[in-house]
Amino acid sequence: MKQFWEAFCGRVRLIVRTILLWIGKRIGTGRNTKETWRRIRPITIGFISLLLTVVVFASAVSYTLNHFFGPMNKRDKTPVLFTISTGASMSDVAQKLKNQGLIHTTFGIKLLADFSSVTSRIQSGEYVLDRSMSAQDILDVITRPTASSRVVTATLIEGMTLEEYAQTLQTGGVIDSADSFLYECRNIQAYTDFYFIPPLSEINNLRYAMEGYLFPDTYEFYVGSSNQTVIKKLLKQLDTVYIAQYTEQAEKLGMTMHQVLTLASIIEKEGRGEDMAKISAVFHNRLARGMRLETDVTVQYALGVKRLVLTAEELKADSPYNTYVNEGLPVGPICNPGKSAIRAALYPDEEIQKGGYLYFTLTDPYTGEVAFSKTYEEHLALKNKYQSVWAAYDKAQGNG
Repeated sequence: MKQFWEAFCGRVRLIVRTILLWIGKRIGTGRNTKETWRRIRPITIGFISLLLTVVVFASAVSYTLNHFFGPMNKRDKTPVLFTISTGASMSDVAQKLKNQGLIHTTFGIKLLADFSSVTSRIQSGEYVLDRSMSAQDILDVITRPTASSRVVTATLIEGMTLEEYAQTLQTGGVIDSADSFLYECRNIQAYTDFYFIPPLSEINNLRYAMEGYLFPDTYEFYVGSSNQTVIKKLLKQLDTVYIAQYTEQAEKLGMTMHQVLTLASIIEKEGRGEDMAKISAVFHNRLARGMRLETDVTVQYALGVKRLVLTAEELKADSPYNTYVNEGLPVGPICNPGKSAIRAALYPDEEIQKGGYLYFTLTDPYTGEVAFSKTYEEHLALKNKYQSVWAAYDKAQGNG
């Protein structure tokens, strides 16, 4: 050990001397290292002091923000029943929150309440909180919902678009405005903590940046939640579902996460259950051959219609989402796909893929059943056979 330290110290001295000689050549002191050190010592000490000051200041700011406004434990979502008595002041509420271990200090939440002018909007009643909530999250809950409707369940179904999400969330009382929610779905900068969000800033012509990224599931929300709170919760769920294995598989396929979600969204709209992997195989085959995907669901998204029967003119719609006029995948997802569709996009059916199938045709609009073809002639025959079935379905559904 002694020899090691002697060797280490010797190497350090050699490095320091080399640096001093290099500096000496540039400031005119030559090989006189003592004189070189005498001249640069004040600057060196000043630089180190400044660096230490910056580090200490940054650490202090981080600690202060977390201490006053951060959650007690980001991972502790254990429900805590919190009661606010009639006539309780903000100070009373803050002290009770601290006593129940829900905030670090009373100062932070009182400062936020005063700054946002919501002190007078504290409502009495019972609330379900947890220690993963920040001071702002808690304040949002106790100033907006009523005690009788403090929590609401919302089911966001696979294949829903963000516009359908917005209506569902507004109708369920989760958010105040569908329009403001959709506006927030374009705000990439607020969600850069999620590794898959920053790359979206480099993609042009996306209708909504978050389309395809807000994972469909059944959630519990506080009534009147902020748009950011809802979006972050859905993004966290996608982060949980899209496991490392999926990232590795996507790399093997030469696909980005955005491309996987885009393909999965098309599969979600085109198929159901076991057919998803088969439909995925058809799309992978077409992409591999440089063929356009020519899938109607992308045109439906581009035009905002739900009809199965589209006109020749509609199929020519000028949109970055239209796979009849653009090669490859559309610019982004056309809905929010579930786990089955994501997995299908990554693991296409081997039999269909190796069999060279290039087409599929919807045969039963009510069950989603499809038939697969290898040639265009086979596909065209099926299309002509079921065209009237699709038209009857559109009429029955009022899709016009």
